[in-house]
Amino acid sequence: MKRLCSVLLTGVLAYTGTSAVPLLTPETQAQEQSSQASKPRVRRTQTLRPQIYQKLDEVRALADEKKFSEAQDRLDALEKIRRNSYEQAMTHNMAAYLAFNKEDYAGAIKAYEQVIAIENIPESLEQTTLYSLAKLQMMQENYKAALSMLNKWFSVVEKPSAEAYILRAQMQFQLEQYGKALPDVKKAIALTKEQGQQPKENWLLLERAVYYQNKDFNSLARCLQDLATLYPKSQYWVQLAAVYSELDKPLKELSTLEAAYDKGMLGKEAELVNLAQALLAQEIPFKAAVVLSKGIQDEIVKSSARNLSLLGDAWMLAKEYDKAIVVMGKAAEASQAGMDFYKLAQIHTERQEWDLALNNINKALQLGELAQPYQAHILKGLVLFNLDDLGSARKSFELAQQDEDGAKAAEQWLRYIASEQQRRDYMATAE
Repeated sequence: MKRLCSVLLTGVLAYTGTSAVPLLTPETQAQEQSSQASKPRVRRTQTLRPQIYQKLDEVRALADEKKFSEAQDRLDALEKIRRNSYEQAMTHNMAAYLAFNKEDYAGAIKAYEQVIAIENIPESLEQTTLYSLAKLQMMQENYKAALSMLNKWFSVVEKPSAEAYILRAQMQFQLEQYGKALPDVKKAIALTKEQGQQPKENWLLLERAVYYQNKDFNSLARCLQDLATLYPKSQYWVQLAAVYSELDKPLKELSTLEAAYDKGMLGKEAELVNLAQALLAQEIPFKAAVVLSKGIQDEIVKSSARNLSLLGDAWMLAKEYDKAIVVMGKAAEASQAGMDFYKLAQIHTERQEWDLALNNINKALQLGELAQPYQAHILKGLVLFNLDDLGSARKSFELAQQDEDGAKAAEQWLRYIASEQQRRDYMATAE
């Protein structure tokens, strides 16, 4: 689970820009009101007079040129002019535009709140202002306020966009409302697919994060499959393999890592080591050794004692003893760990190099810290038996017999040695 957590909780949020409501000319204002008249919900609003529009447009131009002081002076001058409610709303809107350009987001929020506080403003202005407020509050990490504003926006629009559903899901995610976030993410993705488009990468990342928080690993795997297919990156293949590991599906984990490796998407030491371990777990040691050897050759995998020991295991299990003995010798020398000398003794035993095997098993027992010491005593007994030292072999098996896990094998060997000793004694007497 720890491995899965470390590779998943990245790239959840992506913000879109927030800008003030565009300023309407008197002509476009008339068109807007005409358009509104054909809709079921009609609001009769006042008009924006040309002289007020001109002054607001001058403020906008100065703001665009970053002449903020002059723009503010022009805006303050407007406060001395008598204006109808719509003109007041557009003045506050321009104040928000100016504040936003100055990166005064708190000021922009305050100005937008003054816009929606005015009654009977056009629906389009109300909707855009609520949406801008929601995004500004989110930029300020005021997630509760942002969600409140966005929910108000949802209540006044007929067909929310996919982007709006994603925005609300981001807010809900930040508030740890994962159960509410998921339907919004799925709705956004469904709307996008209906339009014949593919969902954006950060949308799928949000879906991924929600599934992880909900501990829905089967859905998480499906989401990562989409990410790996639509946005092929090594991290998604690695994460998908980690999910399959969590789901206890080792074959799928391995096939995912192998596919990523074949595509050249595994370029980190941990990734190549994970692949090698997955191959060893499925008893494919030769390919595991090839993967590690190439990784070391390409200077991606370090020639550390741990990695060399794993490579030695792979060559040994693949019965490539000549390669295994060289690598495991380096591992043992670097680590000075009893377990590595034990493995080296195993390889010498396979090659029937009894003296070398005995030297290494003695070193292993001397260093200690073996996971199962009785196995070392059994191996030493086997080596001594083959060196025709039955007395010393018996002592080694007797030590192994003291361990409950090694007792059965040790007793079999002791009986065999006793039988062999009797045979030899008999042969000696017969002569």
